Amino acid sequence: MPLWTIEEVIVSLSEIIDDSVRRNSRLGFFPAMYRKVTMRVDEGIRRGDFEDNQRMERLDVVFANRYIEAFERYRSGRQPTRSWAFTFEMAEASHPMVIQHLLLGMNAHINLDLGVAAAEVSRGQDLESLYNDFFQINTVLAGLLNEVQDGVNDSSPLFRTLDSLGWWVDEALGNFSMRHARRAAWKKAQELHHLPLSAWQQQIDQYDEEVAKFARILCPSSEVSTKIMQAISQNEIQEPCQIIEELCQ
Repeated sequence: MPLWTIEEVIVSLSEIIDDSVRRNSRLGFFPAMYRKVTMRVDEGIRRGDFEDNQRMERLDVVFANRYIEAFERYRSGRQPTRSWAFTFEMAEASHPMVIQHLLLGMNAHINLDLGVAAAEVSRGQDLESLYNDFFQINTVLAGLLNEVQDGVNDSSPLFRTLDSLGWWVDEALGNFSMRHARRAAWKKAQELHHLPLSAWQQQIDQYDEEVAKFARILCPSSEVSTKIMQAISQNEIQEPCQIIEELCQ
């Protein structure tokens, strides 16, 4: 059943997180981060930070529903979108690193879901009027990067060392979430907005295939890359429930 308010979204995300902690499942990594974003957007709406706060709440809820529906479909044995299916399948594997789990979720949700959600909210209206509020979310994400990075570093001594040397964890999260991905999502929203509704599903399926291909680049399955990921992930906290708790801090 679709959710209708941000409060309902936060409750649903909390339920997924709590269930993942109980089951010691890596499926809780992404929602632990995503709930923070949702709560910050909610705070911004309550302060009146956006040009159209009611529309921003609709966008946030429609956006979140796409992830929650994909999660529920996967848990019930039904087929979610390809990009989410790969993300969830990798969450059942032990070899990807925490940072990869997060990037896979961000890939599916931003590179596929966000553009679709923006187009849905703006259907029959002027999409361009959403532009400023759409990119205002970048400010929210920027404020969370250090917190998310702290969670990743706490789960991995190796990444804490790399970060102290100024290496790539911060840059990877920042570049992926705030620049390339959101520009690509806005382009998808524009493309969908100019298509008749009858052509949307075919176009969304095409996007989904492209995003799923990129997911496989983020988490390659070759024997060599798998061994490298396993070697690194062995230095991370081994209990997913502990990592979830770190990411929730």
